[in-house]
Amino acid sequence: MKALYIAYYTALRNIRDYRNLSTMLALPIVTIFILGSALSGSFKIENIDPVKVVLVNEDSGELSAGLESFLLSPDIKKIMEIDRVDDFSEAMDRVKQDKAVSLIHVEKGSAGEIKVYKSNSNPFKDSVVQNVLDSFVKSANAEYAYAKLGSKASGAHFTQNIREEAVGTDGKVPSALDYYAVSMLIMTMMYGTTYGCAAMSEERFYKTEIRLKSAPIASYEIYIGKVAGTILTLVLDGAVIILFTKYADNVSWGSRIPVILLACLSLSVLAAGLGIAGFMLIGDENKTQALLSIMVPVFTFLGGGYIPVQYMSPAMEKLSFLSPNHIGQRIMLNTIFEGNMIQTRNYLLILWAASLLLFALSALKGRRDLA
Repeated sequence: MKALYIAYYTALRNIRDYRNLSTMLALPIVTIFILGSALSGSFKIENIDPVKVVLVNEDSGELSAGLESFLLSPDIKKIMEIDRVDDFSEAMDRVKQDKAVSLIHVEKGSAGEIKVYKSNSNPFKDSVVQNVLDSFVKSANAEYAYAKLGSKASGAHFTQNIREEAVGTDGKVPSALDYYAVSMLIMTMMYGTTYGCAAMSEERFYKTEIRLKSAPIASYEIYIGKVAGTILTLVLDGAVIILFTKYADNVSWGSRIPVILLACLSLSVLAAGLGIAGFMLIGDENKTQALLSIMVPVFTFLGGGYIPVQYMSPAMEKLSFLSPNHIGQRIMLNTIFEGNMIQTRNYLLILWAASLLLFALSALKGRRDLA
């Protein structure tokens, strides 16, 4: 019960800090509107230009001839611009210089092996190349199977399995406002590390630490109360941002609002744990706040808060998994746009495991200080 009182007054004190509260709420709301409006065109797929691909065909066999005929067919030319090059090094240079998305290489005497080299600059265009080649390979395998069985050729033409259909993306991929609403919400949750740090340091600042230790209340009750109050403050901040952006900016938060709130709770717990652990280990509020003020923007950048991760380099894409912002972003986008829910569950478990580790670390350090 005493822990609940401490949690209540900790949250109340945070909410009554109007200057800090307005920054925590106004900054993400304004940033969502600015970035969402300015970059709205970058998230719309209005027209897909043919993907530039380099072909190096060094083989003269029947399969390589069929591949070249397939890639140069009129229907494939609508989605892929094939440039035939004889020199492999020259073709590879084009891919490295982003003059082509992929390189398709058939070596002499390769026995039907097709090698594909990707630039990884655009995952969507890479997938177009991969799907086209998969279509060719499946058709070639079918023809080979017919020949082995002694049957007549199937009569199927490679280009007949391409159908033109209008594809609508509304509600299936995030708009700029949707994307930055999720990113800035997560950034706000992570800035809650400052609440966690302040909650543990304020007793030293106000010189009330000695009175609390001599009061009829256990240390763990103080600890639990302050953590719970910090988490409650952050969840309320997140709920305000969600409600405001939903009705003011028409941001889509999907139909699984409880899962979104669970993600907010998970990130709030992690942020509180990180702020508290940082203060307990460093022991100085100013130094801890300075470190956290650097860490949060770095986490936001690595997590794709400003630039989507798929537009970063492969090395940066790997580093993004070190950012809790990236994990939180994947949880929310999967939930809103009906993505991989198994991945969502695993990411939630990662957040909670990291939070438990941080709280255990800070509790251990606190016990040593008391001793």
